[in-house]
Amino acid sequence: MPIKLDLGGLRLLIVGASSGLGRALAGLAGGVGAQVAVAARRRTHLEEVAGAVRAAGGECVVVPCDVLRDASCQEAVEASVAALGGLDALIYAAGIADPVLLRDADRASWHRHLDTNLVGASQVTAAAIPFLEASQGRALYVSSYAVRQSLPGLALYGVSKVALDRLVEAWRMEHPTVDFTRALLGNTEGTEFASRWGAERTAKFVKLWVEGGLFPSATMMKLEDAAEAILSALALRGFVDDLAVMPRRRDSPTEP
Repeated sequence: MPIKLDLGGLRLLIVGASSGLGRALAGLAGGVGAQVAVAARRRTHLEEVAGAVRAAGGECVVVPCDVLRDASCQEAVEASVAALGGLDALIYAAGIADPVLLRDADRASWHRHLDTNLVGASQVTAAAIPFLEASQGRALYVSSYAVRQSLPGLALYGVSKVALDRLVEAWRMEHPTVDFTRALLGNTEGTEFASRWGAERTAKFVKLWVEGGLFPSATMMKLEDAAEAILSALALRGFVDDLAVMPRRRDSPTEP
């Protein structure tokens, strides 16, 4: 029998909630009882997310945040705590994946990936850690199958996610009263990654992956399914170290 997801009363900050997985996480969390603060740069998008959560009967506040600015990270966490009355959980879902071959990658490209996918995660955590320690809370970071398989064009993204894994380990060592979880995510439909690349660039790199036999999966997950799996880690009483959320193979005997 399926377990009903219940996050009743959980005070949750989702960074990177304006689109894609972060948006799906906010919608589902608000619908199962969590008090949600949504953070990202695009306030208009956040207002849409918050409006949808409220229309469904959930609680949601908008907190603008630019993860490339330390002051903005601090302000976003403080505003979330003020609005929610504390903080029980943090989800870092912000990320970029701009396809570029290593030979063409300049220093600015490296900085964009590392600052968003790695440094931003640490700076938000640094701001949130006093409140998470007070509540003996949880912090969850969305990682990627890219840590297991290198793909031409996504090396910068993959390296930043491998570094994120070590970052999570370091935070665990320094703050053992907080539960830190890495969520390894497989192919998921509805994200903004490919749409930002453009049709021509997407076709170019997908062709490289398919020809090299490197495409990670022939199937895609729905955003809502990925979000439910990730939020289940917050609903459990026990500690979840690592969570792998991958699409089901088409040849699975249980595939409808």
